[in-house]
Amino acid sequence: MSIYSKVKDHLPKSKSVISDDEMLLLNRRDFHMTQISAVHASMGSIGAKLGYPYRVLMGLLDAIVAGLRDTRMNIILADPTLTLAAYQCWVRAGGGGDRVITYAPRGLAVMPKSTALVQELIDDFVATTNQNPAGRPPEDRKALFTLVIGNTKTAEQTLFAVDRFVEAERGMLVLKDYARVDAFDEREYLESKLVFPTITFEGHALAFKL
Repeated sequence: MSIYSKVKDHLPKSKSVISDDEMLLLNRRDFHMTQISAVHASMGSIGAKLGYPYRVLMGLLDAIVAGLRDTRMNIILADPTLTLAAYQCWVRAGGGGDRVITYAPRGLAVMPKSTALVQELIDDFVATTNQNPAGRPPEDRKALFTLVIGNTKTAEQTLFAVDRFVEAERGMLVLKDYARVDAFDEREYLESKLVFPTITFEGHALAFKL
């Protein structure tokens, strides 16, 4: 339940609200965080509800992948809880075939059901994702841009994502919630691998190899 849902009876009526269980913004009339977002449209088509920090992260990933639309790429999903982010990137990159391949060595979360056309995309994403536990880009794809999407709920999760990023010749590492006080940031390990991420306002970590 969002903060706004808990306190709205005690607040004046608001025309625009952004809220989840950590953040509450009222009357941001100068920003349309949902209606003009490609992520909102895509996630809305499958009935997914995202908190503000995750929505912003997915919007950033969507914009970066859109800029790589003519580039063959790899997507490595290091944690199943971020399956929606991998799906959004796969769709934006024109997934399917040899151009964009998703690797999910720890599997995928169960995807929601949707209308016929969108369901075809979901089914194609699941069917073409390499879920082999040892799966990783083969030699002929190692030079491609590789997007690694990871989590920081445990030290093992963080290290797994970082190690996959280190293997890539070029690409981007995303660690969700990296700056949370209870996250396992493993900064010494990252620095030993020469990975120096920048941190977004929402607490996510981004690192690049270009």
